Amino acid sequence: MPFLRPLRLWFVALATALALVVVLGAAPARAVPLPVTIDRGEVVVRAADGLDAEAAKLADRAARTLPRIAEDLPDLAWPRRIEIRLVRDTADLTSVSPPGRGAPRWAAGVAFPDLGILALAVRRGPQLHDTGKTLDHELAHLLLGAAVPQAPRWLHEGFAWQHAQDLGLDRLETLAGMAWFGNIAPLDALEAGFPAEEAPASRAYAQSYDFVGFLAHRGRWSDADDDGDRWPFRYFLRAMANGASVDAAAREAYGVGIEELYDEWRADLVRRYLLVPAGVFASALWILAAVLLVLAWRRRRRMARVRLAQMAAEEAARGRAFEMEESLDPPPDDDDPPRDPPPPRWMN
Repeated sequence: MPFLRPLRLWFVALATALALVVVLGAAPARAVPLPVTIDRGEVVVRAADGLDAEAAKLADRAARTLPRIAEDLPDLAWPRRIEIRLVRDTADLTSVSPPGRGAPRWAAGVAFPDLGILALAVRRGPQLHDTGKTLDHELAHLLLGAAVPQAPRWLHEGFAWQHAQDLGLDRLETLAGMAWFGNIAPLDALEAGFPAEEAPASRAYAQSYDFVGFLAHRGRWSDADDDGDRWPFRYFLRAMANGASVDAAAREAYGVGIEELYDEWRADLVRRYLLVPAGVFASALWILAAVLLVLAWRRRRRMARVRLAQMAAEEAARGRAFEMEESLDPPPDDDDPPRDPPPPRWMN
């Protein structure tokens, strides 16, 4: 029908516009050149122009951090030459990532363990990143991923925190909330708790950090006096590197399965954080008492100064009155008998 022709033309134009949006949106980001190279043998840093000093600092830090992380992965395979790519802004991370890999929009860094490559950003818009902590975090991801390729995400995140601790107040609040309200995700659901955006994954990150910290400091037995000096944790990682499942590795290292360990951690979390309100309340009482004592002391000093000033003013007024009285007395007559001297104005 003739009246349908303009409608068809409108749909064609709309489809063409949408196709252009898709094509342009899928266009690869402009590659950021990395002309700066700092080579330290096992570590090489390639950085954007003007980041020479930062690149050298990160190269030196990586050389110090790698042996410390490797202590948890004794005799396990990890890249003997690591490439660090440094850019100015988070928006540039995708352009320097290996082809087809990309990077999260909110990330300060990203690691590619199978390639021995990690990429870091100095800032996200006006917000500066702590590149040192980010480097430690990503190096831990890189070494664990190379040594234990089948490591689950929760183990990755917890391991990275072990070597770049950044447990802020928001993480503590998240853990306390989970302990108080009992909304702790089961272990088999934890892996699904890491969506693409950072904010919704905060609970998964907090649980992973705390659970892996529990594993790292648990001894061979559940006895509180059995400080394993991290060797059961390292044995656990080695068993996984040799092909054992998470549960089998846990039984080899700790004598119980991973679910039993998770239940132990859950009870430990509740025990630790349910004591927080009482501890905070007691601390608040001590702080309040100290503040009141300081305020009372300052008030007494202020009142003493006021009283001294009043006394000085009264003495000065009495002195002026006495001098005026003396000035009004008639001059003595030579025939008058001598008078006794006036009494002193005060005795001290």
